[in-house]
Amino acid sequence: MLLAAAAGACSRAPAAEQLQRTLERHPEVLAAAIRAHPDVFMAAVNAAAGQTQAAAEEQQRKAADERIEAGFAHPLTPVIEHRAVLGNPAAPITIVEYTDFECPYCRRERDVLREVMQKYGDRVRLLVKQSPLDIHPHAMAAALMYEAIARQQPMLAFRYYDELYANQERLTREGDAYLETAAKAVGADAPRAVADAHGPAVRATVDADLDEFRRFGFTGTPGLLINGVPLEGAYPVSTFDQIIGRQLASIGRSGPGAPPDSPTSR
Repeated sequence: MLLAAAAGACSRAPAAEQLQRTLERHPEVLAAAIRAHPDVFMAAVNAAAGQTQAAAEEQQRKAADERIEAGFAHPLTPVIEHRAVLGNPAAPITIVEYTDFECPYCRRERDVLREVMQKYGDRVRLLVKQSPLDIHPHAMAAALMYEAIARQQPMLAFRYYDELYANQERLTREGDAYLETAAKAVGADAPRAVADAHGPAVRATVDADLDEFRRFGFTGTPGLLINGVPLEGAYPVSTFDQIIGRQLASIGRSGPGAPPDSPTSR
């Protein structure tokens, strides 16, 4: 006599490999589940994306902090002789910016640097170096023109810097033609600048900047050195405050914006 079939039985959940094989053979099962519960599926996707982004940002922040601390311990030393400087030539804090005139992040950082210069006055000076990236078709020509104009007069070069970032869309749209227009707009000798920009001396300056940018480990723009402490990317004024505050404290001077736990605020 046969026993009646069991009405139910306890069994362990299918192994992950089984589920994977099932979904690979029958993807319509997953598609049906998504259609039946789209809100649950989207919430799970968004949560996973948020967790991934948060983890990536935390990793980037940690890497940046480690690089900053390494910079305090072993500051990088750029070549700054015979270059256009904005601000007090004898300032205790030197900010070197490696810039790309078609980079939107460099454009954003321009306003940050302006605020930093205003905030710290004669305690900070700015030196612009060139790091035109291959992905930007007019960045090299813009870098060459900046350095050509800097040979005429440093302040004209910084006006040119502002002009290009204020009209970055025109540079992207009009290319080299706009570079000469911008040179005239800031009062530079445009024909001389064009001639110098095509000369070997200006090209050697830009090439040396690019070599230095890469040697210091920068891969993206803007690249920044604050008395040798590196930052890569666009940072807020508060980050400059923290670094400059520590640096001014180390030379016995206080600066605005120092973090609450720094010696400058005690």
